[in-house]
Amino acid sequence: MKDKAHYYHCATKGFEHSILFSDPREFIAAMNRIAICVARAGQEFPVVVIAFCLMDNHVHFILHGTRENCLKWMALFHRLTMVWQTKHRTGSPVQETWKYDAWLLSDKEDVKEKIAYVLRNPMAAGQAFLPTSYRWSSAGLVFSDDSTVSGKPLGELSIYERRKLFETRVELPDDWILMPDGMIWPGSYTNYRQVERLFGQPASFLFALNQKVEPKVNEEMQRSSLSLPDQDVLRMALEEANQRFGATEIEALDLSQRVVLCSTLVKRPGITIKQLGRVFHIPSNDMKKLFGKG
Repeated sequence: MKDKAHYYHCATKGFEHSILFSDPREFIAAMNRIAICVARAGQEFPVVVIAFCLMDNHVHFILHGTRENCLKWMALFHRLTMVWQTKHRTGSPVQETWKYDAWLLSDKEDVKEKIAYVLRNPMAAGQAFLPTSYRWSSAGLVFSDDSTVSGKPLGELSIYERRKLFETRVELPDDWILMPDGMIWPGSYTNYRQVERLFGQPASFLFALNQKVEPKVNEEMQRSSLSLPDQDVLRMALEEANQRFGATEIEALDLSQRVVLCSTLVKRPGITIKQLGRVFHIPSNDMKKLFGKG
């Protein structure tokens, strides 16, 4: 039986020593990567972006889909970000490990609270912005006049122009709007109308944005961070083993292949190094040498 789609709050833990997006060019590229992820996920693992906020050292999304698909979506955004940074940054890409999770939202009020939490991030961080005027989030889309959006449909660009501009072969819809600064209008790929339906009235949305919910939500996130059972880790390990190496059991993998799979799975939320050692039959001391403690 397939899992049902639900609302999830997906977020990365803030980096302690790294900057994720350091200037407008990096933010614009990151915004466009959200669009690319939405377009690609539409066929492979359906996920709807409801709301989001990009900060300089972490990101937040409200997504609608299965938990597995939401985590795949986050993994895709992570991977594309590292590819872009490797190619375009003058310095090194972010070296710290990405840590992220997907928290199930229980009901309509919970969804509304978490949307407000996500969109309040710039203000909560002490930046001199109202949430609705912060450029790198979807807050400004909600209850706004989208008739004032300036730009042209992507359909007016040739395939070559699109691939050069966005550095992807993913097909982006012709009716999505490209703004003059090279950023795809966020309203093209974000279901902000659903946010409007959830809140009903602009006053309700603005009231929610004015509520200080950070202590409560942060505590909930910390308390509900999941540690996956070994059976789930084994299932994911077998899926990766089959996809990469055509293997149907762990015992069929050689040591180098097991290390490759450990390097991939250790980045997923809820998976510990000790679990991977058990699943891949690698002694704990060797795992610590390879990946550190945990």
